[in-house]
Amino acid sequence: MKRSLWVFIAFFAVGFSGLQSAIAAPGDNSDTASSVGSANKPYGQYGSHLEPILKTINATPDQRVKISAVVNEFKPKIEPSLTKYRETRDQFLQCMITGKASEEIMSKQDEMNQLSSQINSQYMMMNLKVRKLLKPDQVEPYENYRRKQGWAK
Repeated sequence: MKRSLWVFIAFFAVGFSGLQSAIAAPGDNSDTASSVGSANKPYGQYGSHLEPILKTINATPDQRVKISAVVNEFKPKIEPSLTKYRETRDQFLQCMITGKASEEIMSKQDEMNQLSSQINSQYMMMNLKVRKLLKPDQVEPYENYRRKQGWAK
């Protein structure tokens, strides 16, 4: 009973971290810099996460290129932190399940919090750069889409 309570708490803590939904699925976004082979990709050259946003805001061809460039700028900054976060999360859960010392568990939780903060900061900077590229009438659909996806409150 005590161990299952700790496992529940661990899963709740990990799930409650407030990270973007992208943490759960690495590499879902296609390479937006290359249009080679885009006919074979179900979402074209902009990838599975970006294309629906671009459609929602009715992005112009110029905006598509610029927004894609912003995403590509931040992708190499965010992905290593996401990978490290996942590794640390798995270590944290393993510590919880195996009954490691509370100091070790707390250390992993602190590391997860720091990584979460870094990831959220990068996503926020990316979001702000994308918003700068939008026309005033595109901001509301963009923010509504982000809320619908759970990326914003």
